[in-house]
Amino acid sequence: MANLLDAYTVAFFLADQKGETLSPVASFSMSKSFRASDVGVGEGLVGRVYAGNKVVDMDRYEQSSKATGLYSEDEGIKAFLGMPVGRAGVLVVDSNNRRTFGEKEKKHVRDMAGFIWHLLEGWRVRDRERQYGRILDLLYAVENATLRFDHPKEFYRQVLEAGARFTGLPLGFLCLAKPETGRFVVEAVHGKGISTMRGNQYPADSGLVGLVFQSGRTLYQPNARPLKGKSFLITSDEPIREYDAFMGVPLSCWHKFLGVWAYAGIGGRPMEDEDENGLMVAGHRVAATIEHYGLSQARKA
Repeated sequence: MANLLDAYTVAFFLADQKGETLSPVASFSMSKSFRASDVGVGEGLVGRVYAGNKVVDMDRYEQSSKATGLYSEDEGIKAFLGMPVGRAGVLVVDSNNRRTFGEKEKKHVRDMAGFIWHLLEGWRVRDRERQYGRILDLLYAVENATLRFDHPKEFYRQVLEAGARFTGLPLGFLCLAKPETGRFVVEAVHGKGISTMRGNQYPADSGLVGLVFQSGRTLYQPNARPLKGKSFLITSDEPIREYDAFMGVPLSCWHKFLGVWAYAGIGGRPMEDEDENGLMVAGHRVAATIEHYGLSQARKA
């Protein structure tokens, strides 16, 4: 496009999921002062295009180049053209040696914006199908675990392994409530080095798991920062020392709260609302099985 339009800069800015910032994910520029950094919605001409969802076409541009949001220095820009790419981002083209873009050049930019939009939509549909596929795989695995187990340990193992595959997090916990004591029992665990926690009891407000107990709501922390040498998934004395992501959902059925199903580890898959809802639905099935078959040792004790 730069060669076709004799442009000084061509850039595509992609909006984040919240629609608050725009990132230059693809660009060509002959300027050394091109800002390869995020632009806020409403910031400069680039931010205005996205905020108003309208074309900004400025022939005979006479303001400072810094006002475009593209540069940290004045580059003598003479023409600017910014087009929204659906609600996904902004495609911008400018020039410092021509004062206008003709209708033919503007059509090229519109066509490219439309192409990028259809490409992004195709990727989103693909990613959404993959996401739904993962959720269905999780629900299928949990249902199979419910129908085929000879011992509670086998049921818990299948459930925890299914959740680990779904979240991409290696450390899993099934913690069941002891309402009469205000504590919970670590009923089952998944992951190396944490088997010593199985069967232990902790206060219901202990660690990140305790926050789910207290709120009765899903808790997702993709950028958890535990203190050096201390971990607070359940207690500061646990054998886990490093993790940067936590996912915990309540286990409830028939208006009865039974416990928390949680995972932690390094990395993991980014969790969207649909993923959290899928894990919660699976959690309801797990809770119903625990209650129906009386699998909770915490409630037997």
